Amino acid sequence: MPSGITGGESFQLLARALDLRQAAHERSVENLAHQDTPGFKARHLEFNGALKQALGATLSLKGGRPGHIGAGPNRIAQVTGEQQVVTTGASQDGNTVSPDDEMSRLAENTLMYNVGTQIIGAKYRALRNVIHEGR
Repeated sequence: MPSGITGGESFQLLARALDLRQAAHERSVENLAHQDTPGFKARHLEFNGALKQALGATLSLKGGRPGHIGAGPNRIAQVTGEQQVVTTGASQDGNTVSPDDEMSRLAENTLMYNVGTQIIGAKYRALRNVIHEGR
């Protein structure tokens, strides 16, 4: 993401979190689509810890030299998450998809996605208000 008025860590963190939540949503939908496929192993995208770690590394480098390798918000943009394959709870046909677990994941993920979009919207509204008040 470019630097400037929306280049701060909070915008980048929110944007990356929304991208990763979309990817996690796709994994859950795919899992649900294959709940009756024999031998299918459910997959989940885990990224919260990686985002926290990238944000912590970014904040700890605030006092570093400009141009320092690995410094800055680029660490947030590089977070891709980790795909985990579910190997427990297999049914008789070897399928590990739990429709209840997937629906719960979808509900939580949707809620968190909506919160993220509301926060970004509020930040842009605040910027718009500052611009309009500055006339």
